[in-house]
Order: sequence, then structure tokens, then C-alpha cells
Amino acid sequence: MTQSMEEKAKKTKIIVKAPTQERSRQTVATILDACSRLLISEGFYSITTDKIAKEAGVSIGSLYQFFGNKESVVQAVVKNIIEEDKRLISEKMRPISPLPPEQRVKAMIELAVETIRRNSDLRAKLTTIQYYVADAAYISESIRFFQEVVRYNLPQIPGRDMDKVSYLVVNAFIGLVNTMSIDKPEAIHDQAIVNEITQLFFKYLDLDTPVATATVGASAATRAKGDFI
Repeated sequence: MTQSMEEKAKKTKIIVKAPTQERSRQTVATILDACSRLLISEGFYSITTDKIAKEAGVSIGSLYQFFGNKESVVQAVVKNIIEEDKRLISEKMRPISPLPPEQRVKAMIELAVETIRRNSDLRAKLTTIQYYVADAAYISESIRFFQEVVRYNLPQIPGRDMDKVSYLVVNAFIGLVNTMSIDKPEAIHDQAIVNEITQLFFKYLDLDTPVATATVGASAATRAKGDFI
């Protein structure tokens, strides 16, 4: 019987087993670090399980104890990044939540940018393939986590459905940073761009626009003619 495309797709994303002992966890961490380095230097389509094992300094047999193929290794890399994002957001939102509305929203945007800047080179390589290798249900669940954080911390806007507002804010931010990761990865490190992102969301949320912070390097007024970003 011919396998369906869905069945074949599932088989390309198999994680054989989760590590339970410290030594096994260290082996997996070493494999994921090696895979991350190779993704940055060579890209997804150029790497193989053999290359990952060699870069990690482990046997191919050791890699296959935990992962079925390179897709499953990359899937674990994606999950690690997202889980660390969740941890950082949860931890750093604690001192932000009590702030007045405008300060709170500005700090939330700055935290989101700070989080994306972490491992920005790796994120740029993962943007176009993360939805292929990662489990769709896990991605959706993670996006809902960020939406709930934003929804809880947004000020109430009269006449607006705040569930929909938080949904659009989170997905608009993800769309912006994903596009920048593909088109101009360094843009997320440009304070002038971050100021514009802040202005964008403040306007949408009907908040008083914060004063833009000083930028490093050329400002919009002194930027070379013809520069887009």
C-alpha cells in the first residue's frame, strides 16, 4: 500500500527518544549545538546527519540513538529556542507588569526585540524552514502562550476586542521579525528600526507615542540618500 504524503512527512520528523540521564542530555546538547553552528555556516539544505555528528564529535550511531534524521535534529533546535524564549519572557515580564500602561507596552516591545536578537544569526537561518520541521501544534501552542502574555499586560482599550488585538499584535510582530530575518537580518539590531516598530504598535494601540531613544550611528536625517533601512 502506498504511504500517504502525511505519513511520509511524519516519518521525516521522528525524534527517536528523549534523553533521561545526564550523560545522554549532554550528548543531545552537544549535537544540538553542533547542528546550530552548521545551520549558521552552511544552511539547512547543505547539512547532513553525518556532518552534524562529525561537528559534535560523536558517532553517527550516538546521534541516531536520539534522532531519526537531520529534520528531527533541527526540530529540536527550533524547540530549544522557543522554550528559552518562553522562559526569558516569563522571567523578565515580572518587573514589567506593574509599570504604567505606556511604560509597560514600551518595555514589552523592547523585551520582545531583545529576545529576538538572541541567536539572531541562527534564527535567520531557521525562518524559512522552521514551520516545515517543527510540529504545527507545538508552534500554535507557543504562539498562544505569547498572545496570553500580551493580552494580560495590554491596557484595556474601550470598544476594542482585546483578544483580537493581542492576536494581531503578536502575529504582526512575528511577521515583521521573520521578514527582516530573511530580507535584512541586521535590521533587528538597528535602534532606528526598533523605534519605528514601537511607533507602529503604539499607534495601533491608541497610546501616546513614546519619545524615540537616541540611535547609534546615522539618524534618519543623516542617512545616505537611497538607503531604505
